[in-house]
Amino acid sequence: MEKRWSVLDALRHSRHDWLNKIQLIKGNLALNKLERVNEIIEEIVRDMQHETKLTNLRARRFAEMLMTYNWEARKVSVTYEVLGDGCDLSAHDKELTEWCAALLQEIEYQADMNGENHLDISIEASAESARLFFDYSGTIKDGTALADWLKQHQRGHAICMDHFSIHSNEMTVVINICA
Repeated sequence: MEKRWSVLDALRHSRHDWLNKIQLIKGNLALNKLERVNEIIEEIVRDMQHETKLTNLRARRFAEMLMTYNWEARKVSVTYEVLGDGCDLSAHDKELTEWCAALLQEIEYQADMNGENHLDISIEASAESARLFFDYSGTIKDGTALADWLKQHQRGHAICMDHFSIHSNEMTVVINICA
């Protein structure tokens, strides 16, 4: 699941994203929708603040995975936010990245290509630990299989599942990372 981007690929995708944002601002300016322009700019600033906080967690592979996830055609779109003062997750980067990539792969497998599927990841980071909340809304073809996967992947060296809940079109998973 993990793809390593070359510097040129990363710059190309980043440039594409920024051009889309600029075109959105220009379009709303042309329609004289100044309130919407301000909202878009606020969204961009908020996204950049979360990106900064994500990279400050020092989990390089994990940050790269989240920041580039939507660059490819996927059944599920992913957003993230980082709350709190932050912590150093560098010692857990590999385990965290592999666990999250496997979870994303399971969710992609369960999602319907024709559905609107979204995963929001909230990371609460403090000096002592981090807690990750995965909130998914969209198709779940087989909730039992997804629950079985989560039960089999409840513990790692640093990852400990707090709880999970699966319903017909939504799922919540909470894990703790001991930093």
